[in-house]
Amino acid sequence: MPNTINSSIVERDPHLDTSEILLQTIVVAIDFSPHSTRALKEALAIARRFNSELLLVHGTTPALYGTEPIPIECLDVELDIARNRMAKLIASEPELQSFSHREFIAFARAVDLVQQVVNENKADLVVAGSHGARGVELLALGSVAEAILNDVSCPVLIVGPHCIPEAHPFRSILFATNLEATGLRSAQFATAFAERFHSPLTMLHVMEKKSPKSEIEDELAEDHARLELFRLLPDDLSTYTTATVRVEHGKPGEIVPEVASSSHASLIVTGFGPNSSLRDHSPWSTLSQVIRQAPCPVLSIRSHLV
Repeated sequence: MPNTINSSIVERDPHLDTSEILLQTIVVAIDFSPHSTRALKEALAIARRFNSELLLVHGTTPALYGTEPIPIECLDVELDIARNRMAKLIASEPELQSFSHREFIAFARAVDLVQQVVNENKADLVVAGSHGARGVELLALGSVAEAILNDVSCPVLIVGPHCIPEAHPFRSILFATNLEATGLRSAQFATAFAERFHSPLTMLHVMEKKSPKSEIEDELAEDHARLELFRLLPDDLSTYTTATVRVEHGKPGEIVPEVASSSHASLIVTGFGPNSSLRDHSPWSTLSQVIRQAPCPVLSIRSHLV
């Protein structure tokens, strides 16, 4: 059941202070598919709010010509084709001219080039598109998003197949956590966005199983989860917006998108750590389910820096 929070009624220990989140540099992974086009539109909507610089990244691998060395002329042609496609993509988004933007096109594995650009430019966010056919491991850019989630501290926004980019990407925020390894750092992002944009915030924890023993144990477990969710909220949040706590029962991969729909969320924020159920391998089972079904983008944040 949802509970609207009054921050004065519960003792707060540990205390969470919200610091300002600045998304000054955004990397957009481009493979010229419709999925990466949606990702670019979402990146533009975010850049509009933060006046961000956009870095458009496309890694291409040359076609093989048997065992013979690839003629340099063929490499040049393939790079020219990629540059022309990037130019057409940029021309199709006139708003890009309003922002500082750069293009990075090279012969490289897409994941390697994305990570290189992230590291060299100290990027604050990566945006990638997903077709969602069989989970995160089959994103529109192959293993790019999976590798980024694994290896970089930079948050990653994944635009799934059912996302429709909108003008205000922070209109309503859903924070989903398993309360084990996905809480503090991702909660800081969710609450910071909610405060900055005065966005309604829903705090969600999904309990996968009810106790077979007694309803009292269930109630105690739910009360404990609500208290833990509340402790992730800053004291001054009610000055800027409202927060609602929800504890639900079921499979997180199904419940999170359902709650996102019912709460009209424009963004899902979640975290993952080494033992997170949002990152088990199945290892991407829950997270990939959320991405496949979510009506809005999913912002994934590591629980610790790398």
